[in-house]
Amino acid sequence: MYDFLYNQNFRYRLARHLSFFWLTVLIFVAILHFREKGKDLTEVFFTVFLNALFFFGYAYITIFIIIPEFILKNRFIWAALIFLLVGIGLSSIKLLSSGEIFYSSLSPENIEQTGFFNLRFIIVNTKDMSFIVALFCIVKYAKEYLHADKIRKELEEQNKEAQNKLLQSQFDPHFLFNTINNLYALSLLDPDKTNKVIARMKSVLEYIIGESQKRFVSISLELGLLEDYIQLEKLRYGDRLNISVAKNMDYTYEKVPPMVFFVLVENCFAHGSSLDAGNPWIKVELAASIDYIVFKTLNSKPVNGSSVKPLGKEGVSLSNLKKRLDLLYKENYSLILNDKENTFEVELKLKRSVNADL
Repeated sequence: MYDFLYNQNFRYRLARHLSFFWLTVLIFVAILHFREKGKDLTEVFFTVFLNALFFFGYAYITIFIIIPEFILKNRFIWAALIFLLVGIGLSSIKLLSSGEIFYSSLSPENIEQTGFFNLRFIIVNTKDMSFIVALFCIVKYAKEYLHADKIRKELEEQNKEAQNKLLQSQFDPHFLFNTINNLYALSLLDPDKTNKVIARMKSVLEYIIGESQKRFVSISLELGLLEDYIQLEKLRYGDRLNISVAKNMDYTYEKVPPMVFFVLVENCFAHGSSLDAGNPWIKVELAASIDYIVFKTLNSKPVNGSSVKPLGKEGVSLSNLKKRLDLLYKENYSLILNDKENTFEVELKLKRSVNADL
Protein backbone atom coordinates (compact mmCIF):
# COMPACT_ATOMS: atom_id res chain seq x y z
CA MET A 1 0.00 0.00 0.00
CA TYR A 2 2.84 2.39 0.82
CA ASP A 3 4.43 1.81 -2.60
CA PHE A 4 1.10 2.30 -4.32
CA LEU A 5 0.59 5.67 -2.59
CA TYR A 6 4.12 7.09 -2.56
CA ASN A 7 6.50 5.16 -4.82
CA GLN A 8 7.62 7.39 -7.73
CA ASN A 9 8.34 4.48 -10.05
CA PHE A 10 6.47 4.95 -13.35
CA ARG A 11 4.26 1.89 -12.97
CA TYR A 12 3.14 2.93 -9.49
CA ARG A 13 2.45 6.49 -10.62
CA LEU A 14 0.49 5.21 -13.62
CA ALA A 15 -1.50 2.86 -11.41
CA ARG A 16 -2.33 5.71 -9.00
CA HIS A 17 -3.53 8.05 -11.73
CA LEU A 18 -5.56 5.40 -13.54
CA SER A 19 -7.15 4.32 -10.27
CA PHE A 20 -8.10 7.88 -9.41
CA PHE A 21 -9.43 8.48 -12.93
CA TRP A 22 -11.65 5.39 -12.96
CA LEU A 23 -12.80 5.96 -9.40
CA THR A 24 -13.90 9.47 -10.34
CA VAL A 25 -15.67 8.20 -13.47
CA LEU A 26 -17.54 5.51 -11.53
CA ILE A 27 -18.62 7.96 -8.82
CA PHE A 28 -20.07 10.40 -11.37
CA VAL A 29 -21.68 7.58 -13.36
CA ALA A 30 -23.44 6.48 -10.20
CA ILE A 31 -24.54 10.06 -9.41
CA LEU A 32 -25.89 10.76 -12.92
CA HIS A 33 -27.54 7.36 -13.24
CA PHE A 34 -29.32 7.88 -9.93
CA ARG A 35 -30.35 11.42 -10.92
CA GLU A 36 -31.53 10.51 -14.44
CA LYS A 37 -32.94 7.02 -14.03
CA GLY A 38 -34.45 6.98 -17.51
CA LYS A 39 -31.11 7.15 -19.29
CA ASP A 40 -29.28 4.09 -20.51
CA LEU A 41 -26.32 3.23 -18.25
CA THR A 42 -23.99 2.81 -21.25
CA GLU A 43 -24.90 6.26 -22.52
CA VAL A 44 -24.32 7.76 -19.07
CA PHE A 45 -20.93 6.03 -18.81
CA PHE A 46 -19.85 7.25 -22.26
CA THR A 47 -20.88 10.83 -21.43
CA VAL A 48 -19.06 10.82 -18.09
CA PHE A 49 -15.97 9.17 -19.58
CA LEU A 50 -15.55 11.79 -22.33
CA ASN A 51 -16.17 14.63 -19.89
CA ALA A 52 -13.61 13.11 -17.53
CA LEU A 53 -10.95 13.22 -20.26
CA PHE A 54 -11.39 16.99 -20.53
CA PHE A 55 -11.67 17.43 -16.75
CA PHE A 56 -8.51 15.49 -16.05
CA GLY A 57 -6.70 17.21 -18.89
CA TYR A 58 -7.51 20.53 -17.19
CA ALA A 59 -6.31 19.11 -13.87
CA TYR A 60 -3.00 17.85 -15.29
CA ILE A 61 -2.25 21.14 -17.04
CA THR A 62 -2.95 22.96 -13.76
CA ILE A 63 -0.97 20.57 -11.53
CA PHE A 64 2.08 20.07 -13.71
CA ILE A 65 2.35 23.36 -15.60
CA ILE A 66 0.39 26.26 -14.11
CA ILE A 67 1.22 25.60 -10.43
CA PRO A 68 4.99 24.93 -10.77
CA GLU A 69 5.64 27.47 -13.53
CA PHE A 70 3.49 30.33 -12.29
CA ILE A 71 2.05 29.96 -8.76
CA LEU A 72 5.24 28.61 -7.17
CA LYS A 73 7.16 31.43 -8.84
CA ASN A 74 4.75 34.04 -7.44
CA ARG A 75 3.30 34.92 -10.85
CA PHE A 76 -0.26 34.81 -9.57
CA ILE A 77 -1.95 37.09 -12.12
CA TRP A 78 -0.50 35.10 -15.00
CA ALA A 79 -1.52 31.88 -13.26
CA ALA A 80 -5.14 33.04 -12.93
CA LEU A 81 -5.27 34.29 -16.51
CA ILE A 82 -3.79 31.13 -18.01
CA PHE A 83 -5.97 28.93 -15.81
CA LEU A 84 -9.08 30.72 -17.10
CA LEU A 85 -7.95 30.66 -20.75
CA VAL A 86 -7.07 26.95 -20.62
CA GLY A 87 -10.48 26.17 -19.10
CA ILE A 88 -12.32 28.18 -21.74
CA GLY A 89 -10.20 26.58 -24.47
CA LEU A 90 -10.88 23.03 -23.31
CA SER A 91 -14.59 23.81 -22.90
CA SER A 92 -14.71 25.19 -26.45
CA ILE A 93 -12.93 22.12 -27.85
CA LYS A 94 -15.40 19.85 -26.05
CA LEU A 95 -18.34 21.84 -27.46
CA LEU A 96 -16.94 21.72 -30.99
CA SER A 97 -16.20 17.99 -30.64
CA SER A 98 -19.67 17.01 -29.42
CA GLY A 99 -22.46 19.41 -28.63
CA GLU A 100 -24.46 16.50 -27.21
CA ILE A 101 -21.73 15.56 -24.73
CA PHE A 102 -21.13 19.21 -23.86
CA TYR A 103 -24.77 20.13 -23.14
CA SER A 104 -25.80 16.81 -21.56
CA SER A 105 -24.66 17.87 -18.10
CA LEU A 106 -25.24 21.62 -18.45
CA SER A 107 -28.39 22.24 -20.46
CA PRO A 108 -29.96 19.10 -21.98
CA GLU A 109 -32.68 21.15 -23.70
CA ASN A 110 -30.05 22.69 -26.01
CA ILE A 111 -28.56 19.41 -27.23
CA GLU A 112 -30.43 19.46 -30.54
CA GLN A 113 -29.35 23.02 -31.41
CA THR A 114 -26.41 22.36 -33.70
CA GLY A 115 -23.92 25.16 -33.94
CA PHE A 116 -25.28 26.71 -30.74
CA PHE A 117 -22.33 28.45 -29.10
CA ASN A 118 -22.97 30.27 -25.84
CA LEU A 119 -20.16 31.90 -23.84
CA ARG A 120 -22.18 31.58 -20.64
CA PHE A 121 -22.27 27.80 -20.99
CA ILE A 122 -18.54 27.80 -21.81
CA ILE A 123 -17.86 29.62 -18.53
CA VAL A 124 -20.21 27.31 -16.61
CA ASN A 125 -18.45 24.25 -18.04
CA THR A 126 -15.08 25.75 -17.09
CA LYS A 127 -16.38 26.25 -13.56
CA ASP A 128 -17.52 22.63 -13.42
CA MET A 129 -14.15 21.40 -14.63
CA SER A 130 -12.41 23.51 -12.00
CA PHE A 131 -14.18 21.38 -9.37
CA ILE A 132 -12.29 18.31 -10.62
CA VAL A 133 -9.10 20.36 -10.71
CA ALA A 134 -9.64 21.35 -7.08
CA LEU A 135 -10.39 17.74 -6.12
CA PHE A 136 -7.29 16.56 -7.92
CA CYS A 137 -5.15 19.23 -6.21
CA ILE A 138 -6.53 18.33 -2.79
CA VAL A 139 -5.78 14.65 -3.28
CA LYS A 140 -2.31 15.23 -4.69
CA TYR A 141 -1.11 17.79 -2.17
CA ALA A 142 -2.76 16.04 0.77
CA LYS A 143 -0.86 12.89 -0.21
CA GLU A 144 2.39 14.81 -0.60
CA TYR A 145 1.82 16.62 2.71
CA LEU A 146 1.25 13.35 4.55
CA HIS A 147 4.32 11.85 2.91
CA ALA A 148 6.43 14.91 3.73
CA ASP A 149 5.11 14.91 7.30
CA LYS A 150 6.05 11.25 7.67
CA ILE A 151 9.55 11.96 6.37
CA ARG A 152 9.84 15.00 8.67
CA LYS A 153 8.91 12.92 11.70
CA GLU A 154 11.38 10.21 10.70
CA LEU A 155 14.13 12.82 10.30
CA GLU A 156 13.25 14.37 13.66
CA GLU A 157 13.42 10.94 15.28
CA GLN A 158 16.75 10.23 13.59
CA ASN A 159 18.05 13.62 14.71
CA LYS A 160 16.96 12.95 18.29
CA GLU A 161 18.57 9.54 18.14
CA ALA A 162 21.79 11.04 16.78
CA GLN A 163 21.82 13.69 19.52
CA ASN A 164 21.14 11.04 22.12
CA LYS A 165 24.01 8.89 20.82
CA LEU A 166 26.32 11.90 20.80
CA LEU A 167 25.45 12.83 24.36
CA GLN A 168 25.89 9.21 25.49
CA SER A 169 29.27 9.04 23.79
CA GLN A 170 30.57 12.01 25.82
CA PHE A 171 31.73 9.69 28.55
CA ASP A 172 34.28 10.91 31.08
CA PRO A 173 37.00 8.19 31.17
CA HIS A 174 38.94 9.54 34.16
CA PHE A 175 37.75 6.72 36.44
CA LEU A 176 39.13 4.17 33.94
CA PHE A 177 42.56 5.77 34.12
CA ASN A 178 42.35 5.76 37.90
CA THR A 179 41.27 2.12 37.90
CA ILE A 180 44.10 1.10 35.58
CA ASN A 181 46.58 2.80 37.91
CA ASN A 182 45.01 1.06 40.90
CA LEU A 183 45.02 -2.23 39.01
CA TYR A 184 48.72 -1.89 38.36
CA ALA A 185 49.41 -1.23 42.05
CA LEU A 186 47.11 -4.12 43.04
CA SER A 187 48.92 -6.52 40.71
CA LEU A 188 52.10 -5.79 42.67
CA LEU A 189 50.61 -5.86 46.18
CA ASP A 190 47.76 -8.38 45.95
CA PRO A 191 47.81 -10.37 42.67
CA ASP A 192 44.93 -12.64 43.81
CA LYS A 193 42.41 -9.76 43.53
CA THR A 194 43.57 -8.72 40.07
CA ASN A 195 41.33 -11.14 38.17
CA LYS A 196 38.19 -9.89 39.97
CA VAL A 197 39.06 -6.28 39.19
CA ILE A 198 39.71 -7.07 35.55
CA ALA A 199 36.35 -8.88 35.34
CA ARG A 200 34.55 -5.82 36.70
CA MET A 201 36.39 -3.53 34.31
CA LYS A 202 35.39 -5.84 31.46
CA SER A 203 31.72 -5.64 32.53
CA VAL A 204 31.82 -1.84 32.69
CA LEU A 205 33.42 -1.54 29.26
CA GLU A 206 30.99 -4.04 27.70
CA TYR A 207 28.08 -2.05 29.09
CA ILE A 208 29.47 1.26 27.80
CA ILE A 209 30.15 -0.19 24.34
CA GLY A 210 27.00 -2.30 24.03
CA GLU A 211 24.07 -1.52 26.32
CA SER A 212 24.67 2.23 26.45
CA GLN A 213 23.85 2.48 22.73
CA LYS A 214 20.23 1.45 23.36
CA ARG A 215 17.43 3.89 24.11
CA PHE A 216 16.26 2.00 27.21
CA VAL A 217 17.67 -0.84 29.30
CA SER A 218 16.40 -2.75 32.29
CA ILE A 219 17.10 -1.26 35.70
CA SER A 220 18.75 -4.55 36.64
CA LEU A 221 21.47 -3.95 34.05
CA GLU A 222 21.91 -0.34 35.16
CA LEU A 223 22.27 -1.41 38.78
CA GLY A 224 24.76 -4.08 37.73
CA LEU A 225 26.87 -1.35 36.13
CA LEU A 226 26.67 0.70 39.35
CA GLU A 227 27.79 -2.27 41.44
CA ASP A 228 30.84 -2.85 39.22
CA TYR A 229 31.66 0.84 39.12
CA ILE A 230 31.38 1.30 42.89
CA GLN A 231 33.58 -1.70 43.57
CA LEU A 232 36.21 -0.34 41.20
CA GLU A 233 36.11 3.06 42.89
CA LYS A 234 36.50 1.43 46.30
CA LEU A 235 39.96 0.32 45.19
CA ARG A 236 40.97 3.96 45.23
CA TYR A 237 39.33 4.95 48.50
CA GLY A 238 39.62 1.82 50.61
CA ASP A 239 37.92 1.86 53.99
CA ARG A 240 37.78 5.64 54.27
CA LEU A 241 34.80 5.78 51.85
CA ASN A 242 31.37 5.01 53.24
CA ILE A 243 28.81 4.26 50.50
CA SER A 244 25.32 2.81 50.83
CA VAL A 245 22.83 1.74 48.14
CA ALA A 246 19.16 1.25 49.04
CA LYS A 247 16.73 -0.35 46.57
CA ASN A 248 13.15 0.13 47.73
CA MET A 249 11.16 -1.04 44.71
CA ASP A 250 10.46 -4.00 42.48
CA TYR A 251 12.37 -3.10 39.33
CA THR A 252 12.02 -6.42 37.51
CA TYR A 253 10.11 -5.00 34.56
CA GLU A 254 11.19 -1.37 34.75
CA LYS A 255 13.41 0.32 32.17
CA VAL A 256 15.45 3.52 32.13
CA PRO A 257 17.79 5.20 29.64
CA PRO A 258 21.27 3.65 29.95
CA MET A 259 23.91 5.40 32.05
CA VAL A 260 21.47 7.81 33.77
CA PHE A 261 22.01 6.33 37.24
CA PHE A 262 25.70 5.91 36.50
CA VAL A 263 26.12 9.62 35.64
CA LEU A 264 24.58 10.69 38.95
CA VAL A 265 26.73 8.30 41.02
CA GLU A 266 29.84 9.17 39.01
CA ASN A 267 29.11 12.83 39.75
CA CYS A 268 29.20 12.04 43.49
CA PHE A 269 32.71 10.69 43.11
CA ALA A 270 33.99 13.28 40.64
CA HIS A 271 32.80 16.39 42.48
CA GLY A 272 32.60 15.16 46.03
CA SER A 273 34.62 12.17 47.21
CA SER A 274 37.59 12.63 44.89
CA LEU A 275 38.17 16.12 46.30
CA ASP A 276 37.79 15.04 49.92
CA ALA A 277 40.95 13.89 51.68
CA GLY A 278 38.97 12.98 54.81
CA ASN A 279 36.19 10.40 55.07
CA PRO A 280 33.76 11.00 52.21
CA TRP A 281 30.37 9.32 52.06
CA ILE A 282 27.76 8.66 49.40
CA LYS A 283 24.15 7.56 49.72
CA VAL A 284 22.18 6.15 46.79
CA GLU A 285 18.47 5.34 46.86
CA LEU A 286 16.16 3.82 44.25
CA ALA A 287 12.42 3.99 44.90
CA ALA A 288 9.13 4.36 43.05
CA SER A 289 5.78 6.04 43.33
CA ILE A 290 2.69 5.17 41.32
CA ASP A 291 3.77 7.36 38.41
CA TYR A 292 7.52 7.83 38.78
CA ILE A 293 10.80 6.03 39.29
CA VAL A 294 12.80 8.05 41.80
CA PHE A 295 16.59 7.89 41.99
CA LYS A 296 18.44 9.96 44.61
CA THR A 297 22.09 10.55 45.31
CA LEU A 298 23.51 12.40 48.31
CA ASN A 299 27.22 12.95 48.83
CA SER A 300 29.45 14.79 51.23
CA LYS A 301 31.35 17.83 50.04
CA PRO A 302 35.05 18.41 50.64
CA VAL A 303 35.84 19.54 54.17
CA ASN A 304 37.60 22.62 52.82
CA GLY A 305 34.21 23.85 51.59
CA SER A 306 35.08 23.82 47.87
CA SER A 307 32.07 24.76 45.82
CA VAL A 308 30.51 22.09 43.62
CA LYS A 309 29.21 23.36 40.28
CA PRO A 310 27.53 20.38 38.67
CA LEU A 311 26.04 22.27 35.73
CA GLY A 312 28.99 24.55 35.16
CA LYS A 313 32.39 23.85 33.70
CA GLU A 314 32.92 20.86 36.00
CA GLY A 315 29.44 19.43 35.47
CA VAL A 316 29.37 18.53 31.79
CA SER A 317 28.09 15.03 32.54
CA LEU A 318 24.98 16.31 34.36
CA SER A 319 24.39 18.92 31.69
CA ASN A 320 24.52 16.24 28.99
CA LEU A 321 22.25 14.03 31.04
CA LYS A 322 19.64 16.79 31.17
CA LYS A 323 19.81 17.19 27.39
CA ARG A 324 19.31 13.44 26.94
CA LEU A 325 16.32 13.43 29.25
CA ASP A 326 14.83 16.42 27.41
CA LEU A 327 15.00 14.39 24.18
CA LEU A 328 13.59 11.17 25.65
CA TYR A 329 11.08 12.41 28.23
CA LYS A 330 10.33 16.04 27.33
CA GLU A 331 8.28 17.26 30.34
CA ASN A 332 7.83 13.77 31.81
CA TYR A 333 10.78 13.94 34.19
CA SER A 334 12.36 16.18 36.79
CA LEU A 335 15.99 16.64 37.81
CA ILE A 336 16.36 18.55 41.08
CA LEU A 337 19.78 19.66 42.33
CA ASN A 338 20.19 20.74 45.93
CA ASP A 339 23.60 22.26 46.70
CA LYS A 340 23.95 22.72 50.46
CA GLU A 341 26.88 23.81 52.58
CA ASN A 342 28.14 20.31 53.41
CA THR A 343 26.22 18.04 51.04
CA PHE A 344 25.09 17.86 47.46
CA GLU A 345 21.84 16.08 46.59
CA VAL A 346 20.28 15.10 43.26
CA GLU A 347 16.78 13.73 42.80
CA LEU A 348 15.77 12.29 39.44
CA LYS A 349 12.14 11.38 38.68
CA LEU A 350 11.29 9.48 35.50
CA LYS A 351 7.72 8.95 34.31
CA ARG A 352 7.02 5.22 34.41
CA SER A 353 4.55 5.29 31.51
CA VAL A 354 7.27 6.59 29.18
CA ASN A 355 9.50 3.70 30.14
CA ALA A 356 6.68 1.23 29.56
CA ASP A 357 6.01 2.56 26.06
CA LEU A 358 9.57 2.20 24.84
